Amino acid sequence: MTTKIAPLLLALSVSIVAPLSGFAADQISSAKIAELQRSAKLGDGPSQYELGLAYAAGDGVKQNLPLAAYWWQKAAENLDAAAQLQLGTAYAHGWGVPKNMDRAIYWWQKAAQDGDRAVAEQARLLLDKAA
Repeated sequence: MTTKIAPLLLALSVSIVAPLSGFAADQISSAKIAELQRSAKLGDGPSQYELGLAYAAGDGVKQNLPLAAYWWQKAAENLDAAAQLQLGTAYAHGWGVPKNMDRAIYWWQKAAQDGDRAVAEQARLLLDKAA
């Protein structure tokens, strides 16, 4: 899979789980990116997750899958279930991190435990496919 297609699939998988509030069809403004970066550095899980999405898609920033995975990792550690789900998917496909199905399953299990109904259901579907 090419690096151009992977983030598109990544964004599509996330949009099924949770609507991306604040993400319009247009590029994210530099002010919004700066706000996300400030909040993410202060440990805000949802901002870390959204910043990861921006880096994955190259939305308002230069596309950078390792940096996307870095921010999803931070958000996942802050118990953001959508980030846990996305980080698992990144590990499953090797998007910005080494491909590792054990890590993918770990994060999907966390998302199934920590997530709201929609995230938990998506995580369970991914776990079923991985089994």
